[in-house]
Amino acid sequence: MTSKDHEKPGLSTTDVDARRLRRNIQSGVERFNQQWISALLYPVISVLFLMGLWQSLISVFGVPIWLLPGPIDFIARFFSDFELIFYHALATSKNLLLGFMVGVLIAVPLALIIVSVKTFERGLYPVIVFLNVIPKTIIAPILVLWFGVGPVISVVVVFLMCFFPILVDSMTGFKAVDPRLYYITRSMGASQLQTLLKVKLPASMDHIFSGMKIGIVKAAEGVIIAEFIASNEGLGFMMMRASGFMDMTLMFSGLIAAAIVALIFNGLMTGAEKFLTPWARHHHG
Repeated sequence: MTSKDHEKPGLSTTDVDARRLRRNIQSGVERFNQQWISALLYPVISVLFLMGLWQSLISVFGVPIWLLPGPIDFIARFFSDFELIFYHALATSKNLLLGFMVGVLIAVPLALIIVSVKTFERGLYPVIVFLNVIPKTIIAPILVLWFGVGPVISVVVVFLMCFFPILVDSMTGFKAVDPRLYYITRSMGASQLQTLLKVKLPASMDHIFSGMKIGIVKAAEGVIIAEFIASNEGLGFMMMRASGFMDMTLMFSGLIAAAIVALIFNGLMTGAEKFLTPWARHHHG
């Protein structure tokens, strides 16, 4: 009970609790509105300002559309060829999702194995670091010889791009778990599987999701690069084909679509983190 509630005589405990609940709800709504304003309104205003400045400079200096189209031109093209762009964006999204899922399913268990077995950490981890240093654009032509032109190349490149960040952050998370928790679970008779699922994995989720958020950005870059090199569909393929015809408006429309795909996957990753780590959200709150 607050001091303000004490100052008002005749209020029952129920009335005080109701007033406190209303204040908490009002405060929560205000915080939610402020978060939406900062997360949505300000970026939209910034983008609109830059687009307006871009269009103005294009008009003032008379830059031809085949050299640099204005926002009005490629946004109009985005909607007029939406069906084509959506088809290629869907192909890009499928390859990105598949490669990223393979990366997660391999990187997280491998991180647990490397951390748990010190021999692997001394012998296997340096090899993985060496392989990660190799530029992925050099590997792509070799993959073309092995798999031919198609979506497999995009999936493999996405896997290679996102694998290492997820692996490193997952290892950091598993190492950061307080070892005293293992003594507690062992004293309570928990099995190794129960300890992994109830203690080790939840305690490492913050680090794992940090690596996954970095990995999804690298995956978005990797899938476009792979589609530039060897693909018969996807946004990268569409933009490369458009460049052959000097179709600048379609190329910039493809850039917009690629940015939207990356934002969608980044938002899905953020939502998954909030859903799967409610304790972190409660701690921050």
